[in-house]
Amino acid sequence: MLHSTTLHRSALVLLLGTALIAPAFAQSDSITIVVTDEPKSLDPCDTDLSNNARILRNNVTETLVNLDPANGEVVPSLATEWRQVDELTWEFKLREGVTFHDGTPFDAAAVAAALTRAGNADLACEVGLATLSGNVFTPEVVDAQTIRIKTGTVEPILPNKLSTLDIGAPSTPADAKTREPIGTGPYSLAAWNAGQNVQLVSYDGYWGDKPAIANATITWRAESAVRAAMVDTGEAQIAYEIAPQDATSANDHAFPNAETSLLRIDQSIAPLDDKRVREALNLAIDRDGLIGTIFHQDAQKAMQVVLPSVFGYNPDIAVWPYDPDKARSLLEEARAAGTAVDTEIVLYGRIGIYPNSSESMEAIQAMLLDVGFNVRLEMMETTPWLEKLIGPFPADRPPSALQTQIDNTEGDAVFTLPNRFTSGGNTSTIADPALDKLIADASAATGDERQSLFRQAFNYIAVDAINIVPLFHMVTIARVSPDLNYVPDVQAGNEIKLATMSYK
Repeated sequence: MLHSTTLHRSALVLLLGTALIAPAFAQSDSITIVVTDEPKSLDPCDTDLSNNARILRNNVTETLVNLDPANGEVVPSLATEWRQVDELTWEFKLREGVTFHDGTPFDAAAVAAALTRAGNADLACEVGLATLSGNVFTPEVVDAQTIRIKTGTVEPILPNKLSTLDIGAPSTPADAKTREPIGTGPYSLAAWNAGQNVQLVSYDGYWGDKPAIANATITWRAESAVRAAMVDTGEAQIAYEIAPQDATSANDHAFPNAETSLLRIDQSIAPLDDKRVREALNLAIDRDGLIGTIFHQDAQKAMQVVLPSVFGYNPDIAVWPYDPDKARSLLEEARAAGTAVDTEIVLYGRIGIYPNSSESMEAIQAMLLDVGFNVRLEMMETTPWLEKLIGPFPADRPPSALQTQIDNTEGDAVFTLPNRFTSGGNTSTIADPALDKLIADASAATGDERQSLFRQAFNYIAVDAINIVPLFHMVTIARVSPDLNYVPDVQAGNEIKLATMSYK
């Protein structure tokens, strides 16, 4: 089998050779952006998955509010103002003079339809299964520019949550997913050429400032070296997720991306139902050895799945040490107690989830084998990996740990914990009533009580129950053409902000 470095070099030589024959340089009215993989969906209700959101969010579709990347504050978008009417009711005033790409006026009825559609269980919308799960949202149209949203239980930060609800046109099918999103954003969908690219074109009727670049193409390549070379040859102007070893150019920009990498433990399946085994998983990993080699040198060791900037983060949880001897001892202790520690555990990884994703899992597999685990690595493309990530899960599944990332650009722990760590969460492999109650109580609380309860929840996950194998708070590298005005921010992993880009 060829070493990955050989593959990188071969791909790079091939791409450069092609470029020498027919170089492709951008025109002032067009831009090409290369990402790691194709979107799973372009439905407005599926933007809780980042590879969908980065194409749609604030390009094709928009939300009622946005979050300021500098400080996480809620700022106007399709809504211009909002207020809490009572404990269970919020009111939003909508922007006037906005139309969808099909000419339909944007109004309160459109918001109500989008919210209702997102909560339709039969559609299995990602935003409904994740951010908006665990509550009932009832829209009430007051007039064309005013909507009230009533909730089944208290939602003290409902505006923050609605920053994840992309509004599609009323013509969007109510009972089926669409591949042709119609939004209010600065760009409309020109084509989704399956397996090749997505093409966007600026919308002449946009309510805001006209984008400086009229045509955008988003394409995908799995290899970091290929993505980087595409910018160097003029085939693309931005390439995301450049691996540290490929970041050799002054045009490479490193930035924190709000993602935390981890292994999700399927702890209901033996031998992972033994806490000692889960602790041994954590102690077996040399995180210091991974930083600056496989992971970026600025990656920070993690103990919980949100960054310190997120409300509810617990500063008192120490990161796991590397202690292979104790890991071996814990496995022997579990074996003596009757736990079948020699059972094969599958490590499920996703190709391209971040740079060096395969190499990172190979290194972790070697570390686990070294302390006595019986582990098998299975790297997958995005679609089969999503089947492992999202429930319901088959009862006869093997014990496993899943490579994943969790992002939180919304600034509050409620955007992370309910979906991923409660019994009803669609990506959760945990069924723990005590944790369910702790997260539910925190989600309904405010102020100091909210912060205290969320901190307790993070401590419970990381220390008391050991539900995860946290790895790193991540750093992303983007290669940007020197001819382009664009500086990636913390939201760049979820949003390709085309309207902010221009040529020098």
